[in-house]
Amino acid sequence: MRSTIKEWLDNCVEKLEAGELTETDLRSVTTVLNSEKQLVLYLYSKSTNLRSPLGGWALYDATASDEPMLPSQDAPYASVLDAVNDGWRIVQFPRPELYNFTDVDNTYLTYEFILEKYV
Repeated sequence: MRSTIKEWLDNCVEKLEAGELTETDLRSVTTVLNSEKQLVLYLYSKSTNLRSPLGGWALYDATASDEPMLPSQDAPYASVLDAVNDGWRIVQFPRPELYNFTDVDNTYLTYEFILEKYV
């Protein structure tokens, strides 16, 4: 998304310098901004450490069906930090103190990171 806006701005600067910039050129950024969609990625880490391996994951695409996408059995990243390095932004860190898993054998899902990316 950022690269598309940068290209649009560079193009407008060139047109401005050449005296060819129009109102249509300026209004066309709306098309670029409206074309983005938000992806939400849930990564279940084995600890609160961003470098820790993942135990599970789910990807939600607002333009797809209501079900989470699991395009493969392999996690898309080795760790939360790898996802951040690929442009994902963390919107929620895990808060294990909110959950009491003493009677359920699912503590491997305790460290839930929620990330977002606009594409």
